[in-house]
Amino acid sequence: MCLAMVIFGILGTYLHYNSMGWRFCNSYLLIVVVGVGSVLFHATLQYEHQMWDEVPMVWAACYLLWNLLYEQGHTKIIYGVFIALYCCMATYLTSQYKGSTQFYFFQSSFGAVMWSCFWLVWKLYKGAQNHQIIRLFYQGTKFLIAAISVWLFDANLCFVFDYIPNPQLHAWWHILMCTSLHLFFVACGYETMRLKGCKMQIAYLGGFIPYVTNGYSLE
Repeated sequence: MCLAMVIFGILGTYLHYNSMGWRFCNSYLLIVVVGVGSVLFHATLQYEHQMWDEVPMVWAACYLLWNLLYEQGHTKIIYGVFIALYCCMATYLTSQYKGSTQFYFFQSSFGAVMWSCFWLVWKLYKGAQNHQIIRLFYQGTKFLIAAISVWLFDANLCFVFDYIPNPQLHAWWHILMCTSLHLFFVACGYETMRLKGCKMQIAYLGGFIPYVTNGYSLE
């Protein structure tokens, strides 16, 4: 199911490169890199390939943080420089240490950036006026809670699968997280374009996969 991340990233790029531009689509492309690294790790379970799973997650999170800041008006170069330095430090600490030290370095560095991203997402949600977009934010949150719940259960209570069939919760974690990210990407992308004075629309691929498409300028 790691391939879900690759498919999600490629599909998101294809659906948005005309309407949202490459700065937005780079977020999807970095998810592809994370997905490829995750495939390598789960196929081999080797330490060096685990780094290709975790290190790109740090890169993607740092890029998302920079992009959210930039789109919300924090365009000073110092923000990009600070995030780049933080990304380099987190990459080094995550890739060069092992055992519990590496685990806590990765969890803390990745978690700090992602919670900062969620705070910026929340700010966009608070300003949303379109009920369709508000619903996408709600749906993204529900899938995020489900993904975290599945991951925590699989990580801490997996012993129960000695007695019952294993539903492969880690695979479901990937699917749920990809769904959550896509819903947040679409909602945030729409809101950032609206704040720039552009009229965007939400279309649905196959009737159920939302994406942002061009409307017309309000200016």
